[in-house]
Amino acid sequence: MRLRQLEVFRAVMLSGSVSSAARMLHVSQPVVSRIIRHAEQSLGFPLFERSRGRLAATPEAEALYQQVRRSWREIERVDALATSLRRGGAGFLRVAATPSLAARLLPDALARLHGEYETMQCDLWAIHTAEIEDRLGALEIDAGIALEPPARVAITVTELAASEIVLALPRDWLPSGQADRRQLADRPCITLAENTPLGDALATVLEAAAWPLVSSLRVQTYLMAGSLVERGIGYAFVDGFTAAALDPARVALCRLSPAVPVQLRLMRASGVAPSLSLARLEKALREEAASRLALLPERFQRMPLRLDGRP
Repeated sequence: MRLRQLEVFRAVMLSGSVSSAARMLHVSQPVVSRIIRHAEQSLGFPLFERSRGRLAATPEAEALYQQVRRSWREIERVDALATSLRRGGAGFLRVAATPSLAARLLPDALARLHGEYETMQCDLWAIHTAEIEDRLGALEIDAGIALEPPARVAITVTELAASEIVLALPRDWLPSGQADRRQLADRPCITLAENTPLGDALATVLEAAAWPLVSSLRVQTYLMAGSLVERGIGYAFVDGFTAAALDPARVALCRLSPAVPVQLRLMRASGVAPSLSLARLEKALREEAASRLALLPERFQRMPLRLDGRP
């Protein structure tokens, strides 16, 4: 079916009659009838049964309409994007971020962007790094935001900000005001459920320090780990971007020595030129990340926690 035929068919299905569809499309009734007739001829089956001047959709038309409804939403998005571009709008982006970054950092960066480019359109996903890579490889998204490095060489990576893994623990665990490894020896630890390059780097440091973790809860994201720390359930090692958003009244933060570095990464498919909209998003992410990380120094405990137990 041609696009005009789809439009007229949809209008008849929505309105229930040729006359109402004609008014909806601002055309005459004979035009609607002719287009429906041509569509039926090209399809090879009737779309409507005609009885006493009324139309009743056939089972084939009902089945076809379900797909037309789904497809029409995309057609409307294309039309909206064309209108936005014609009026000097900021364009359209498909962006995926890991769940922790999608919950706070990305929305705040988009808020910065929206203040300047109100007509910008985005489709957003909260998925893990491996799926971000798969969607970039299939060109289903324009950009991905993650802390873990990609496994694929066909992905271009831009580092937006540098931070580190920090210890987050309930504030009421620190009567003396300073974190000590011995205080945590028998305390429950909240760990990530899946092995990741970042988690493996931390595990290597802890193993070298002979620091066994008493894991009480295994979670999927740093955000969930931080939320559990806020509720006093245990302590966790989280990235600096997550740590900066935790409630300072309930959570104490402590740097680690030696440090475990973390990079905020913007990923896109290699060979695909970045759009102007993506460049604007990159700038907003850099600004938001820098703003968050600037809050950390005053929240850290006075002395870093030495993983090897030395003073």
